[in-house]
Amino acid sequence: MPGLQRAVILRAAAAVLALTAAVGAEAAVGHALARRGAERAEREASVCGQAAVLASGARASRSQSDGRPVLATVHPGRHCAPGAR
Repeated sequence: MPGLQRAVILRAAAAVLALTAAVGAEAAVGHALARRGAERAEREASVCGQAAVLASGARASRSQSDGRPVLATVHPGRHCAPGAR
């Protein structure tokens, strides 16, 4: 019987070690994904800001004599549209 208890304790200890390693790996992957997402959002915001500057410049340069801007055909991209994912 003591041999059986020892085997059970060893298996339980191995399971705890495996579970601890899995949780640690998941946390590391989660942080890496969050960092990557933040970097991507920053890049997209920069691109959208540049597109907005270009669009406003195009509208301003095409204004009519009465002060109304002509519709510009500058398309900033799918990520810059409101509500785009």
